[in-house]
Amino acid sequence: MTDLFRDYLIPRWELPAGVHAAITTVSSPGNLALHVGDDPAAVIRHRRQLSRELHLAAPVQWLQQYHSTVVVDYQQASFGVAADAIIAAQTPSVCAVLTADCLPILLVSHDGAKIAAVHAGWRGLAHGIIEQTVARLKLPPAQLRAFIGPAISQDYFEVGGEVRDAFNRDQLLDEATFRPHIAGKWHADLPELARRILARQGVTDVTLSGLCTFSDKRFSSYRQDPRCGRIATLIWKN
Repeated sequence: MTDLFRDYLIPRWELPAGVHAAITTVSSPGNLALHVGDDPAAVIRHRRQLSRELHLAAPVQWLQQYHSTVVVDYQQASFGVAADAIIAAQTPSVCAVLTADCLPILLVSHDGAKIAAVHAGWRGLAHGIIEQTVARLKLPPAQLRAFIGPAISQDYFEVGGEVRDAFNRDQLLDEATFRPHIAGKWHADLPELARRILARQGVTDVTLSGLCTFSDKRFSSYRQDPRCGRIATLIWKN
């Protein structure tokens, strides 16, 4: 970690020259979501602090996330556009998603020409947000590498049959991804589900953070507190 990014978490992930990634915390710079009942002025200050401290050369086009499979292009995106993934090819550009237990997934091409950020809860994963994003990047999947950021870990993600049934696809539904818990309940492994879906798309160069938003107090967790704020996971080119 360099001094420039000392207050943020930097993924241990190999990136091409000119491409950077970072993860915020509940204290650095604080809540970044406008929809959780926080003081809007404070959220705007946090967003400006983020851009300043990371020396972002382009604005963040914050998404209005709603567990969809909608992917937008940074160049055409407007502030607050309804989508759950954003892709970019031009320089400078910033792709970011907000999370509080859901998966943040970053994608980059080996040459650094294209980047993407994905917000994926279980609904997005089951309905195809990863597949849609990979398709929109219009590159051979073998030319992509992925990072799966902090999310709720399997030990704490108790789900019912409707979630398990949503993943009734080959190589996705087994006792590793859905560990039996109590009658009618399982512990689901969101990061592993995402890794498998990426692999099915041909993206096999995948790095997992191994960080749990539920148990790690540096992160926001909706299951711990439904009124919590949101952290951001970003990838950018200056």
